Amino acid sequence: FSLIVAATEELGIGYLNNLPWRLPKDMAFFKQVTTKIPKNVVNKENVQNAVIMGRVTWESIPPKFRPLENRLNIVISRNPSYDLQLADDNQNVILVSSFEEALKRIDETKNPRVFVIGGAQMYRMAIHNPECDSIILTRIKTQVNCDTFFPEINIKNYRLAEHKELEEYV
Repeated sequence: FSLIVAATEELGIGYLNNLPWRLPKDMAFFKQVTTKIPKNVVNKENVQNAVIMGRVTWESIPPKFRPLENRLNIVISRNPSYDLQLADDNQNVILVSSFEEALKRIDETKNPRVFVIGGAQMYRMAIHNPECDSIILTRIKTQVNCDTFFPEINIKNYRLAEHKELEEYV
């Protein structure tokens, strides 16, 4: 699985349980990356990528955009009876109580790519998981107030990819 995140130079990712910026181009990039089915998937019928997020990230998504379309949404909450506040019985959302359970719910034939999309707790758990193979990081160059941060990246575990690799991926 991959982590996908936009962060400041100080690794700030949030403020008051929301994104501290509005970047339409980055949102479009996020959607493109998290919905694109890899070219090597032959039968694309009933196939969609999965996004894993914590409850706070779920709640930060405006209700009209929940669940994130064309992706399996897996929401992690310690409360097993948490109300996802869905308008109908949406099959594209699964509520689980742990990161490990979220990974077990992935069907690699139906969910070829898996993205952890936040928040900070999910990133902390995921970045140390041996199945985490990439971090797609957008750097926010502007100074922004943040109270939530992405964990330090151990550069021994990752390498900086060439831009061409990113282009091929997306």
